[in-house]
Amino acid sequence: ESWESGIRFAMQAALCSPSFLFRVERDAEPTRMDIRILDEHQLASRLSYFLWSSMPDDELLDLADGGQLSGRLSEQVRRLLQDPRSVTLVQSFAMQWLQLQRLDLVSPDAVLFPIWNSELRVAMRRETELFVESVFREDRSLLDLLGADYTFVNGPLAQHYGITGANGEPVKGADFVRVSLQGTPRGGLLTQASVLTVTSNPTRTSPVKRGRWVLEQILGAPPPAPPPNVPELPGTAADIAGASLRQRMEAHRANPACANCHAKMDPIGFALENFDAVGRFRTQDGSFEVDASGELPDGTAFTGPAALKDVILQRRQEFARCFIEKLLTYAIGRGLEYYDRPVVEAILRRAEAENYRFSVVVEGIVQSEAFRLRRGPDAAP
Repeated sequence: ESWESGIRFAMQAALCSPSFLFRVERDAEPTRMDIRILDEHQLASRLSYFLWSSMPDDELLDLADGGQLSGRLSEQVRRLLQDPRSVTLVQSFAMQWLQLQRLDLVSPDAVLFPIWNSELRVAMRRETELFVESVFREDRSLLDLLGADYTFVNGPLAQHYGITGANGEPVKGADFVRVSLQGTPRGGLLTQASVLTVTSNPTRTSPVKRGRWVLEQILGAPPPAPPPNVPELPGTAADIAGASLRQRMEAHRANPACANCHAKMDPIGFALENFDAVGRFRTQDGSFEVDASGELPDGTAFTGPAALKDVILQRRQEFARCFIEKLLTYAIGRGLEYYDRPVVEAILRRAEAENYRFSVVVEGIVQSEAFRLRRGPDAAP
């Protein structure tokens, strides 16, 4: 065939190769079936791809050559976290964890939300990236991801939020600045427009999607899949004019097959109803007053986003455990199994004793058996 066909065939083979698609850990004894510790160079590679999404640098390789990396692992974790290359933890891990890749695909209704544009979409994502990076870089507590009283905005996003910068001065331009959120209904990930937008429908908010997102990504307690053939929420013009979204949802969840799961999701979503489908604060939904109250099956009652955050922060162990599970999965490149549970709990205890500082969680993961050991295909856990 032609020269072009030959090159195409060769490139296809190269791009489909496992060595191109995966980071392969070479094994000098590939037939061994037992569990064993990673050698120094495998450890250097696993560490750098976890924290930098890139190959080890000279310092890591020199330590591995001298057999010293294992003994200086904590020191190297701190060094790698302070390096600018660790921003990939935000761009890759955090965006996967928060499911914000979907922000590129959402399309709020242009008639209902004429303010929506590509500039605002980019600003929403960038706010979350800068916010999470600040928590990671400054080695703050994981709890600040939910409860921090600051964020980062540029001119368009500040106008969208209706907030000002230092000394009450308006924020202008495309550059992002750090602003205080004291005295506002915002603070932490739950009230950021990126999260609120990806958990909404094109024409309205979705308490179900928002509640499910909090259960899955924040509390690590995903609800079961919905039963088959469940009818959609009534959404005609007459339905919308005749009843609030909450009232229509109350009628929807009267179905016994739906009630159990909705009892867990809906109250969380209702607490975020003061934010519309693109994250603007509101007190009215059309002609109806927003009712942001909710009550969980255990009787815990709350009203509004601030009270919801307080409830979640009271369950800090659940949030920290969920975060550790997500980050450990990212670090080792596989789903967690039952035999990983002691590892997660050990990291959680260590983090709890250190006020859930981010670096403590990362060090706990890197020092864990799940990170430092490998097993043959038939090895018993």
